Amino acid sequence: MNPDDPPLTASPATKGRDGIHCHLVGGGVAGLASAVCLIRDGGVPGPNIHLYEAGQPGGSLDAAGSAEQGYSMRGSRMFGPAYVLTYELLDGIPSLDDPAKSITADTFEFWQATPWYDKARLVGRGGQIADLSSWGLRNRDRADLVKLMLQPEGLLDGKRIDQVFEPPFLESNFWLMWCSMFGFETWHSAAELRRYLLRFLRLFPDLETMQIIQSTRYNGHDSIVRPMLRWLQAQGVSVETGVQVTDLHFGPQGGARAVRRLSVQRGTEHAEIHVNPHDPVIVTLGSMTAASTLGSMTQPPAPTPDAPDPAWELWQKLAAKDPAFGHPSVFCGHVGKTRWITFTVTDGDRRFVDHVERLGRCPAGCGGLVTLKDSRWMLTFHLYPSPAFPGQPADRFVWWGYGLYADRPGDFVPKRMIDCSGEEILVELYSHLGLQDQVPALLAGANCIPCLLPYTTSQFMPRHPGDRPQVIPPGTANLAFVGQYCEVPDDVVYTVEYSVHSARIAVNGLLGLDTPLPPTYQGLDHPNALVEALRRILR
Repeated sequence: MNPDDPPLTASPATKGRDGIHCHLVGGGVAGLASAVCLIRDGGVPGPNIHLYEAGQPGGSLDAAGSAEQGYSMRGSRMFGPAYVLTYELLDGIPSLDDPAKSITADTFEFWQATPWYDKARLVGRGGQIADLSSWGLRNRDRADLVKLMLQPEGLLDGKRIDQVFEPPFLESNFWLMWCSMFGFETWHSAAELRRYLLRFLRLFPDLETMQIIQSTRYNGHDSIVRPMLRWLQAQGVSVETGVQVTDLHFGPQGGARAVRRLSVQRGTEHAEIHVNPHDPVIVTLGSMTAASTLGSMTQPPAPTPDAPDPAWELWQKLAAKDPAFGHPSVFCGHVGKTRWITFTVTDGDRRFVDHVERLGRCPAGCGGLVTLKDSRWMLTFHLYPSPAFPGQPADRFVWWGYGLYADRPGDFVPKRMIDCSGEEILVELYSHLGLQDQVPALLAGANCIPCLLPYTTSQFMPRHPGDRPQVIPPGTANLAFVGQYCEVPDDVVYTVEYSVHSARIAVNGLLGLDTPLPPTYQGLDHPNALVEALRRILR
């Protein structure tokens, strides 16, 4: 312990909020949500909250670009009625365009005006829409699916999806819709798949149409991150970008230990930030968008850097100090199984948009996801309603997509997707839709920006208890972990809701709050939803 440190003081549960300073490592949704909860639930003054972010706030909810240079989003997000905590959090944040309307109200208003109703969910080669009246499940597949949902999660520790299902299940219409919607691959965690099945059981009757899905008015960064940042900064929260937290240093506090210093890097300058033992430290672990690289119409994204990404390096340092801090290598040590290519297309004319609208018999933005079921890359794309970006010109159209199996060669372009330029990705996609004769004209008006994401599905890797640390690690006094790589029982990763949920648990625990959280939706607790899901499975 530093002799200059003040003596140990009362716990946050009994100490006045004006006397504490909160340090948030990472400015993704989990960090921003933590800051909101500290103010609203914990009564912490905004100026006492310090957020450190190495890049730009928003984390995986990013978006950038222009009509001239092309718009770009590393990822896209879907929402729905299961996102109780997210909508509760955003209900108190004014929306981007109208300060009298919350983000939640704006999202519901937009959803009611632009609901999804997918009529071309799976499309075969040549643009043939698949008949989804049957999910293509055998009786054995149905039994395995129900068995997975009903058995305890503990029986699935370390198991992969392809260890609990036979190969025909993994070729069924059900699996093609489910895996392309949520990003599951056959080697991913069976335990996580079970959580998804139960969390989204209400989706089963509408799986083909996706009509239960909600989306924000603009991309997630403009609809959620920018308004949250504006609100936090108006409260006086310090949001410092270009700051990499490289380590946490601990000292004793009673029978536990507390974070006492943060080591940070600001450009070429190293600094130490003092932390009092009663000051909460909330750390976002890992990153699904770490080490991402962008390509262009003529160039593929640069390969994954050999050096470890700082976001993962911090977790690795912490895990070396205490096994209660988890095992990051389980998630970041398998790039060949966790990487994706996503791509954002800015179209300068309506030809492709018109084609997809005719194919799906609905306007852009209402058609949901389109998965090219015969694609070796397992291509999926979605047309955004215009505008997807504030200020987007009326003559520009934005759509987004990804390849689930980016290491496979294409069907029309004989290269791995990770080695393809934006133009080559579009040639593959257009060709699957039977548009080969229109390729030159379609390419002339398109700007496709591909993005390589080495860790996109890393949170889905098979795991055992303890691989993901608890939000409040045992033996610590002022530390919490948030984001996609901590353990939130029964909830599902790869969602904004998971980040918000972890933030609520962190703030409640560190400040000793008794604010109750609504129970996480579990399909087995809702007989009507279970019956409807079983009816659809058995059809």
